Amino acid sequence: MTAEPGISQAALAKAVEALRGLAYEHRLHILVLLRAGAATPTELAESVPAHSTAVSHHLRHLIDAGLVRRRRQGRQVFYFLPDDATGQLIDDILRYAAEQPPGRPRGGASRL
Repeated sequence: MTAEPGISQAALAKAVEALRGLAYEHRLHILVLLRAGAATPTELAESVPAHSTAVSHHLRHLIDAGLVRRRRQGRQVFYFLPDDATGQLIDDILRYAAEQPPGRPRGGASRL
């Protein structure tokens, strides 16, 4: 199977990496929090129902996926969204989820 004309294999691979980064509830929650502005791992761990070491692990995955960046300010490290496109992606995913009818089957493809 080949990619649609105009979509490179590199772009498809980048999209897959971003979707993998988003595929966990805690990671998406972190992204939603960062949509409001930069935060430290401690601040994120206070809002995400996960241990601070798990939050750090999720942040590493989000950085690897290109969905989050970090900057050091003195002794603190702040995490933030890299650009407006990432924020728009989060908004679009949440809007998609909100618009789905209740009771939609989870997992697996529907049969035609």
